[in-house]
Amino acid sequence: MADVEKESAAASALSAKQQRLFELRMKMNEGRKANHKEVASEKRRAQDPIGEARRLREMAEERAEKRKREQEEGGDSTGKAKEEEKNRSLNVTLEQAEAMEKKQNKKEKGKAAFGWDIFNQDSLYKAHKKRVARVPVDRAAYEEAKEKDPDFYRDADSLAFGGTGYQPTKERLDVMVNELLDCHEKRNKFSRRRPENPEAGVDYINDRNKHFNKKIERAYGEFTKVIKENLERGTAL
Repeated sequence: MADVEKESAAASALSAKQQRLFELRMKMNEGRKANHKEVASEKRRAQDPIGEARRLREMAEERAEKRKREQEEGGDSTGKAKEEEKNRSLNVTLEQAEAMEKKQNKKEKGKAAFGWDIFNQDSLYKAHKKRVARVPVDRAAYEEAKEKDPDFYRDADSLAFGGTGYQPTKERLDVMVNELLDCHEKRNKFSRRRPENPEAGVDYINDRNKHFNKKIERAYGEFTKVIKENLERGTAL
């Protein structure tokens, strides 16, 4: 401990270059000690492999016990953090809490799907709700049709199978058709395939090589422009 204090006191009285040199020497000493420690450990493994394995196992158990203690201490700090969060929540008014919840719900609702989440059940259900919202339900017509038809909710034992049943109006059919056409148009616009330029030069052998050449051109095109022009003209050295 006294040696460390002496070294730190001596280092504080040095110039910038001397301080840098002192730090390099300290790193060299640390590396030398680490090398000596590793050589001694390798010698122990060669002379007494069973004892070395026992020592390594004891060190691993000590590290595991230390991690366990740190986790327990961290659990106590987590509990304190939760208690502080609870106390802060007590000072929030009802209007503020509702505004925060509304903001969070809006954020979650507008969050775009990523990668493989595009085709999971939640994304498909959100897409279904968006489509349903574009076709509002006519509650009055629905209740009227339910009152006129006693077998409005039919099951397998109903004798009204094959009857006319509920017939939607022309306006409702037009709404459904327009919604289907809008979906079809959006699906066509969603395609990300780039149009091909028939006048562009062909410098690739397949589609994968084509994309690779585009990446190379973006990265090094400005540096190899003169060389490429000379090769095309046949004037390259």
